[in-house]
Amino acid sequence: MIRSTLAAVPRRLPVLWSKSLVAGIAAFVMMTVGSFVAFALGGAVLNNAVAGMSLGDDGVLRALLGAGLYLGLVAVLGVALGMLVRSSAGAIAILAGGLLILPGLAILLPSSIADAINPYLPSNAGSAVMALTHSDGTLAPWAGLGVFALYVVAVLAAAAYRLKKSDA
Repeated sequence: MIRSTLAAVPRRLPVLWSKSLVAGIAAFVMMTVGSFVAFALGGAVLNNAVAGMSLGDDGVLRALLGAGLYLGLVAVLGVALGMLVRSSAGAIAILAGGLLILPGLAILLPSSIADAINPYLPSNAGSAVMALTHSDGTLAPWAGLGVFALYVVAVLAAAAYRLKKSDA
């Protein structure tokens, strides 16, 4: 499909930017709406002793909006990986491996090394914005999202370089 896309839009980088923007915004909107709906339904179904939180409580609004931001960036990362490796299956495998499997493998490292790198792994850093409480071994919410955004920007830059320099 990349050949027909580049035939329709010969300038390569606008294709990458537009696909990333559309995927990121769509994921952000859907996940933000979904998190607010889930929060409202969860509060209605669970009793107040268990789920006695409101949107005005500390960090709740940030966590709900952060869920949309995080998954919007995950969508952009997926688009960038797809453009970089030129394989949908390969991009899905790398994305799943980096976000789901890598943190599990990091636990197998010696604790001194694991404790040093664990907060900076992509999924751990990005999901810090959704956490209501933070321990000493985690990043602050916005700092974690910033670290994850740097991962996304790096992969997006690599995808842009590959798209510009190689043939479809």
